[in-house]
Amino acid sequence: MRIRNYLAMSLFLLLLASPYPSAAFQASGWRQQGPEAHAEKFLDLLVQGQMEDAFKTLLGNDRTDTVIELKHDLEGEYTKHGNPLGYERILKQRVGSSLIRLRYLLLFPKMPKTFDIYYYNPDNQGWELRSFTYGRDIKSAFAR
Repeated sequence: MRIRNYLAMSLFLLLLASPYPSAAFQASGWRQQGPEAHAEKFLDLLVQGQMEDAFKTLLGNDRTDTVIELKHDLEGEYTKHGNPLGYERILKQRVGSSLIRLRYLLLFPKMPKTFDIYYYNPDNQGWELRSFTYGRDIKSAFAR
């Protein structure tokens, strides 16, 4: 539990401190399509087993220790539970018009995992990824 919290907080702080968090994504056009398109491209690639491409889609070319640890943790889930069968969006929550949280279940054969992905659009010029968390505890799927 401590490791998960440490990973989530570290990734959050990394994204928050980054001066240009969306620079790697500008060419893809996802900022105008909306955060759902970006999040679901990431999850589509995870379901296809293309973990490296999935993380490049989500975070660009960042190679932080936290991202490496998260990929290692997910690889363990793939080994333990098999490849995911798909995903479901279970929550779309807005705070005003500039902040959105998307919660997805990544559907492994025996146990789902949760992803909360946060986007920010302060000036109505396009969405920016601000943070994401990954949870192994399915109880978090019910938390708001």
